[in-house]
Amino acid sequence: MKKLLACIFCLTFFFACGKKEQAPVSVENHQQTVTVALAYKPKSFDPSKHTDGVTMSVTKQIYSNLFSLGEKGEIIPELAESYKIVSENTLDITLKKGILFHDGSEMKADDVIASLQRNLDSPVSHVLINPIQSMKKLNEYELEITSNTSPNLLLHNFTHGSIAITKEVPMNEDQVNLVGTGPFKIKLWGNGEKVELEAFDDFYIQKPNFQNLVFVTIPETSNRVIGLETGEIDIAYDIIPSDLSLLTEEKGLTYMSGLSFGSDFLSINTERMNDVDIRRALALAIDKKGINEAVFEGKLDLASSILPPNVFGYSDSGIEISQNVEEAKKIMKEKGYDETHPLSLKMYIYEEPTRRQISEIIQANLKEIYMDVEVVSLEVSSFLQFTAQGQHDFLLGLWYTSSGDADFGYYPLLHSSSKGVPGNRAFYDNKEVDQLLDDARTTSSEKQRLEDYAKVQKIIDQELPIFPLFYKTYFIGMRNHISNLVFDPRGSHILYNLQFSK
Repeated sequence: MKKLLACIFCLTFFFACGKKEQAPVSVENHQQTVTVALAYKPKSFDPSKHTDGVTMSVTKQIYSNLFSLGEKGEIIPELAESYKIVSENTLDITLKKGILFHDGSEMKADDVIASLQRNLDSPVSHVLINPIQSMKKLNEYELEITSNTSPNLLLHNFTHGSIAITKEVPMNEDQVNLVGTGPFKIKLWGNGEKVELEAFDDFYIQKPNFQNLVFVTIPETSNRVIGLETGEIDIAYDIIPSDLSLLTEEKGLTYMSGLSFGSDFLSINTERMNDVDIRRALALAIDKKGINEAVFEGKLDLASSILPPNVFGYSDSGIEISQNVEEAKKIMKEKGYDETHPLSLKMYIYEEPTRRQISEIIQANLKEIYMDVEVVSLEVSSFLQFTAQGQHDFLLGLWYTSSGDADFGYYPLLHSSSKGVPGNRAFYDNKEVDQLLDDARTTSSEKQRLEDYAKVQKIIDQELPIFPLFYKTYFIGMRNHISNLVFDPRGSHILYNLQFSK
């Protein structure tokens, strides 16, 4: 496997290709509306209900977290002023004073406790903070949290976008009932196809550099590029590698890229495909290198783990399974399958051009080893609904270890308590893996946690409930008069401080 990043928690930042130095325009004269194109519409203004990258990329502009991750993965106070680890399971958090919600009220300890309780009550985001045993207000700006896990793990989970601090307010005519403390407030949400935000002048860091931030949904990447060319949009997320050559200086365009916290993988339903030999044959049949060249022009790194190498807990001892069609055929014949008696399977994907391309290649790969695959392509919400119910034999998935910590990669995807909606769509149930993941949650020793996660990696390599494909790289197209977009490996890029030039 190609040698990847050398240090844990190192964020890969992008650079603009061939971009010329241009003088910034004064705040008074620059454009006041920035339009960002997304591949999918965000699912909700409520960050506690969804963990997908698109939703988080929008809600991060509205809500802030107690903590964030620094360039080297260190914990940085955001809404918090400071924290203190009191004991192996107790954390004291002191809040910054004077931070306002969008309704003008000041954020205090009671608000934070109420927001975290909403997360605990959520069937989706509770997995990040369900170790919390109790929360107690010490004073207006200080709270104590007791959990059954290491406080260090909880701190990482507090950086996840779905654990942003929110405040419930009366529902308005747009059916929005939350406010945040972020740089922008909701002007219009509607059905999510076009989300309009406006600057929050009392944002605690600084007033945003522009007044209006608009997110529009444009599913086809080629249409997002056209939107950049015509000037209808300013920034386009999720550009595919084959379109990068269109983003030229002559057209006033450029692009940026960086390694994300995400990985593409196959999640194999172990309740339907309970024979590990069949799962191994499937993995041996897939031509990852060929997919990378055909779909991504070779610009992605092949994955040996569902954890990207910039995540704490990643182990470079993961086994990268190379294509071996003859070995896969041998396994399938031993199981009683051949050209006249193939194994029928259903592969679920969500609607997106590269997913369709990947699935077609996988379909052809598996046909060679006597697997007859029906590809079921669904809109994202239906994809999530049906796969949570276990209707797939295997699926093409994408997961972001968005806390920067292995717990949020392994626990939702592999722990038996996370089957279905929380993320374990392999319906995997292994008591040893459960115990290792539970132990890694409770120990305060980072060394022990790394050892536990390395053992999990080894078991997954053998049992293959999940087969890693690629580490996801973000490609962001933009008009070249815009700068100072702060890259985030979760996809929640920071936009309020964008700079504009002539």
